[in-house]
Amino acid sequence: MSKILLAGHRPFAMGSKRSCYVHPHNHNSCIKVLSDTCDKHDGIAAQQLEIDDYSVLQRCGRSALFDRIPQFKGTVDTDLGLGIVSQLLRDVDGEISQNLAKLLQEQGLTPDLIKAIDELKQWLHDQHLLTRDTGPHNVVAMRVANSKWHLVIIEGWMNRKLSWLTRSFHSFGNYLLSRQLRKFDRRMKYLITKEQDGKSWRN
Repeated sequence: MSKILLAGHRPFAMGSKRSCYVHPHNHNSCIKVLSDTCDKHDGIAAQQLEIDDYSVLQRCGRSALFDRIPQFKGTVDTDLGLGIVSQLLRDVDGEISQNLAKLLQEQGLTPDLIKAIDELKQWLHDQHLLTRDTGPHNVVAMRVANSKWHLVIIEGWMNRKLSWLTRSFHSFGNYLLSRQLRKFDRRMKYLITKEQDGKSWRN
């Protein structure tokens, strides 16, 4: 099979280690590859970690886990290296969904977003899912109706060093999950405060 050509396309999202492209042959899929500026060793490790996370989550056999985790569609060879193919999250109007960090900076904590965030937190508790580093930048907000959002975690799904504790020691697991969500709240508050301070300075 020939390589998928991405070099002539513009990524729709860029992180410190990887870039995301719309799949040239399937507009409902995306391909994640190493960024040009990324240390190759770190980038390859990040790619493999994501592949391994998917494998572990699939072996759990709980379909509810994938209510808020994109569908994994395998890997492909591209002109930019190994690519991870997964579901591309789109809003009800077909536009590519934004991450939560950007929405918070643009809109602040609207009632609709607060409801969606609470639903995400409840889902994490219900699934006893202790993530590696869930922050607003790692969460995508899908607009599924005019005033309804569905939040999806796009990476960093498993803290494998501590996840077994959430299953083996329920009370301690709840403590770890609560600590994780408090950190999430602090990061949201920081983004909103930073944006409000910036607007005040510009005015």
